[in-house]
Amino acid sequence: MPFVQVKGVVDGRRIRGEQRRNELLRSTLTVIERDGVAGVSHRAVAAVADVSVASITYHFATLDDLLVAALRWAADDLAAELDGRGSELGAQPADELARLIEHSVVRRRGRTLALYELYLYAARRSDLREVAGAWLEPLTEIARAFTADPQKARLLVAALDGLLMQALIGAREVDRTDFAALLEVLR
Repeated sequence: MPFVQVKGVVDGRRIRGEQRRNELLRSTLTVIERDGVAGVSHRAVAAVADVSVASITYHFATLDDLLVAALRWAADDLAAELDGRGSELGAQPADELARLIEHSVVRRRGRTLALYELYLYAARRSDLREVAGAWLEPLTEIARAFTADPQKARLLVAALDGLLMQALIGAREVDRTDFAALLEVLR
């Protein structure tokens, strides 16, 4: 959101409001990490953010407004985190993919679970599918580092998504050989 400037002066209220809004969205993701989407309430988010419920309802009148904003914010956050990662893959792309997935499953497990919860929430809401689909763009850009074929890039993203989900539920370990085999099939 652009800041209002009058003769070179930035409106501090707008900046503080945007900071508060972002803190509320971060707190919403914290609640989702801990309790899932079903655990999100104005009270739960207020407790994590250490603000009054009125502060949350000022920014997000309904829980739906809050969840939609959290989905959009999380998509932007993920895109920013993954920006440029495809160019960093270097000579050992399977190792780098394994590190990326391991980072998501081990170091950022709670956040990754929260993102998947929001991703699945969007599957039930046609008006949010476009936003959820935007999550695929940074991953597809990474996939383009391996293949110029757009179909193969989309298939790689789908396979990585599946491997990530399987790793999250404990059905498989993050294994570099899986990524090497996957890349070989899609070359």
